[in-house]
Amino acid sequence: MASLVPSALQEVRGIVRADAPLRLLTHVRLGGAAEWLVEPIDELDVAAAVRACLDAEVPLRVLGGGSNLLVGDAGVPGVVLKLDRLRSIARDGVRLTVGAGVTVPSLLRTAREQGLAGLEVLTGVPAQLGGAVAMNAGTREGETFDRLVSLTVIEPSGEIRVLGRGDLEPRYRDGGLGARICVHATFELEEDDPKAIFGRFEEYLRYRNDTQPVTERSVGCVFQNPTGDSAGRLIERSGCKGWRRGGVSVSHKHANYFVHDGDGTTADFVALVHAVRERVREESGVELELEVKRWEVPELD
Repeated sequence: MASLVPSALQEVRGIVRADAPLRLLTHVRLGGAAEWLVEPIDELDVAAAVRACLDAEVPLRVLGGGSNLLVGDAGVPGVVLKLDRLRSIARDGVRLTVGAGVTVPSLLRTAREQGLAGLEVLTGVPAQLGGAVAMNAGTREGETFDRLVSLTVIEPSGEIRVLGRGDLEPRYRDGGLGARICVHATFELEEDDPKAIFGRFEEYLRYRNDTQPVTERSVGCVFQNPTGDSAGRLIERSGCKGWRRGGVSVSHKHANYFVHDGDGTTADFVALVHAVRERVREESGVELELEVKRWEVPELD
């Protein structure tokens, strides 16, 4: 397969690298390498890469900020697209159109500086914009789709298409894109005093820092919250805080976060997931469902 990929991607402008370590590109710093890592220059090159992989029957995945991703220790076959170069932010009245490679913190800073409110509910989300849209990232204050009015996406066929908000059916932690790739998103915001926006930003950030291990290596929340309950509360009540498997442990600050101290493997993470799930099931009868996105981690599928 590897010999097919470079020739299939000849029309794609950007960087193509073989055997690229993904652990360096994910927040948790776990996992093996991508067979091929491709960094397209713009949306036309993203579309060209999609068509090339489709024609060559090569597996294709998209990597955003890697904040909610667990990669298997053996790595990933085929092509991984990294959209870091799609970093444009354009204003039209109270609307901002944002490239998929823009980080959420950078977007919030730009919106605040321009006196546009509404996105500060995403304070503390470490994702890139494309990933935040794909998973409808959010906090207790709101979600990515709350202010979203349209998306530019690459269809699985390689066609570039603009979708309105009514064309999509986002759910909890799922933007409903399926195999589509977000390359730009447009948000409708409202004008406000930058100082007032910053005040809300500081309040939300203080809460995140007080309740979540934001400075440690993690995938964010590991499990979905069961209806009417909290996964973190169930894990803590079951006595799992501080549990460790190899280099991965249950955070003492928030039990639904598993943190990596630098010497672990994805196998350690998987072992901890199974141990915590089993204890919660024994103690409460609840079967916790995973929230973290996985690539080539069959033990969790």
